[in-house]
Amino acid sequence: MISKIASLSQNITKIAQNKEFNNTLPTLLKILSKEGKDLYSIKLGNLAQQTKSLKELQVGARYFANISKSSVGTTLISNLTPYPEHLNNLESSPLRFKYNELKSLLESKDFPKEYKDFLAQQFIHANNKNDFFFYGNMLLALQKNIYSFTIDENGRNKILQIKTKNNSNYLEFYALFPSLGNISGMVYYDKDKGMGLNLNTHFKSVKNLLERNLDSLHNFKLINICVQDNIPPLFILEEHLLNITG
Repeated sequence: MISKIASLSQNITKIAQNKEFNNTLPTLLKILSKEGKDLYSIKLGNLAQQTKSLKELQVGARYFANISKSSVGTTLISNLTPYPEHLNNLESSPLRFKYNELKSLLESKDFPKEYKDFLAQQFIHANNKNDFFFYGNMLLALQKNIYSFTIDENGRNKILQIKTKNNSNYLEFYALFPSLGNISGMVYYDKDKGMGLNLNTHFKSVKNLLERNLDSLHNFKLINICVQDNIPPLFILEEHLLNITG
């Protein structure tokens, strides 16, 4: 079941690359400066421009948002959602996977033990502080039955976290996509109806996109997609590491 989540993440990535829908999806922007009351200088892609926001924004922070143009050409920003900056250390992790590599890893029957042993060795022999911090946190996450992966496809990082349950027929997951924002959910097995999928997204446009491409999520018999305001990661890297080797 756990390998199906990696396949799901890959399929969602492919859906997001559909040019027909790209202009409706959330955009990642950065707040450069505050120019006056409700007026901000922002960076969209490689372009800097000004826009108004009735919501107080943090200078230097990044946000997912819906971008549109008014009838007079003004840039309109709506549905601002803070980018989870506390995942930056995962984005810049020393351990990155391609989707095919991750699926092969998760399909191995010895995956849990082999992966824990690998992390422990990397932690013990870390060459620098950042690697020590990263691998220690990955071990700490495993103590909570959470696997965190950084996926690098075409130079764009995605975060995938999976929480396992002993002797359970469901798995929880969290994913961060550059053009979709946060997505969380659950993969479960119903003995009468087969594999099911619950998805949560912050953006109605993402919900609409996924619903229009349900045929791409072919591993699941039942699919339910909801819009949800708060979608936190399953695990946030800790600054202090205690009892991480178990």
